[in-house]
Amino acid sequence: MNRIYLAASSNVAEVVEAVKKAGESVAVYKPMDAFGASAVELAIKAGSVIELMEKIAGDFLAKAFAENVVVVEGAVGMQPLFAQKFNENLAVALDAKVVSSEETAVLFGERLVRDLDKDLSCAPAELKTSQAMFRAGLLQKASKAVKRIVLPEGSEPRTVKAAALTVERGIAVPVLIGKKSEIEAVAREQGVTLPANIEIIEPSAELAEKYVPTLVELRKSKGMTEETARAALADNVMLGTMMLKMGEVDGLVSGAIHSTADTLRPALQVIKTAPGVKSVSSVFFMCMPEQTYVYGDCAINLNPTAEELAGIALQCDETAKAFGLPSRVALLSYSTFNSGKGPDADLVREAAAKLKAEHPELAVDGPLQYDAATVESVGQLKAPGSAVAGKATVFVFPSLSAGNIGYKAVQRSAAGTISIGPMLQGLAKPVNDLSRGALVEDIVYTIALTAVQSM
Repeated sequence: MNRIYLAASSNVAEVVEAVKKAGESVAVYKPMDAFGASAVELAIKAGSVIELMEKIAGDFLAKAFAENVVVVEGAVGMQPLFAQKFNENLAVALDAKVVSSEETAVLFGERLVRDLDKDLSCAPAELKTSQAMFRAGLLQKASKAVKRIVLPEGSEPRTVKAAALTVERGIAVPVLIGKKSEIEAVAREQGVTLPANIEIIEPSAELAEKYVPTLVELRKSKGMTEETARAALADNVMLGTMMLKMGEVDGLVSGAIHSTADTLRPALQVIKTAPGVKSVSSVFFMCMPEQTYVYGDCAINLNPTAEELAGIALQCDETAKAFGLPSRVALLSYSTFNSGKGPDADLVREAAAKLKAEHPELAVDGPLQYDAATVESVGQLKAPGSAVAGKATVFVFPSLSAGNIGYKAVQRSAAGTISIGPMLQGLAKPVNDLSRGALVEDIVYTIALTAVQSM
């Protein structure tokens, strides 16, 4: 797709004609046909604009447009204030260039054709991925895969709700580990109807025995015996991890009531790292209204060495690309290039140099201060000539303290920001950890992330 334009119904035909005169093919998309003025107004009144934009983005992606698209504003049958709010959010969600009726009246003809022609010829290879488009695209990717994701905390109330929503939205097949009677009781208490194709696996000594020989073989160098293997398999997280190891499920999500260590330890012991990977790290997808960024490592590595930091940056780059996001990697510090001195800045400088030497094809730079990485004018001033400064999309923090504080500060302070994660990187099979404060929607999106990772 080349470009998306947002136009009023009164000037759609003129914008379409102008795009055609610029030598480009064009399609028309009318979101109001799918959602209707009354439903849109209700969503705005209820404060559900984020959810509405995600639904529209999902509908837009399902159309699979291959050319320029003129999106028709929502105005007919809507109150003016609602129409204005809807259109403003629609432009952000679809990263659409607004062509107003007034502009078209003045510019239609050679001038508009010339402007559109310039716009098309200079279109960047990577359009912005808005919050709505990223989240809708994530669910769409997951729904095409229909992977089996095991949830060891099967009777935890939020997990039960999330499992039902996962089936309802066609995202994955959730496999709940827990006593069926307890899961059903929790579902009743939460007002949840369990779909027929939710799988429930009851833990038992007989079931655990199936995995004992493999676990002993995997951990015999660490002194694992049949007795200690049976004790380990009494934990649902280890049981689910063994199911993943044996290929009976495609991914695992845990952490609503378990610590990160309790989720990660069995994965490191049994699943282990992918070939060529020395350590596991994590990312958050920071979904701001206009753009989605990758932040790492915010959950795993306390004080990485220069080599480990370079590895984390490489994993973050690969993750961004795997999820269809542009990757321009900034290794963050309190220093931009040589502006600051000290061992912490030296470590980041060493990591950046190592990464550039080993992977010259990557768009990576550092050390960069956050403003130099994100604000073009500051980047040009502090790091002239950098391919990353001022336009970074992937941010690698120098320590766990910096990363955890950084992502939470943005999540809680930047209006409209939604974070998805943490997503673990570097394991041979996907295992993901939840925050113990996770909302039901957080669990749903982590299940979707895990399903996409397993592809």
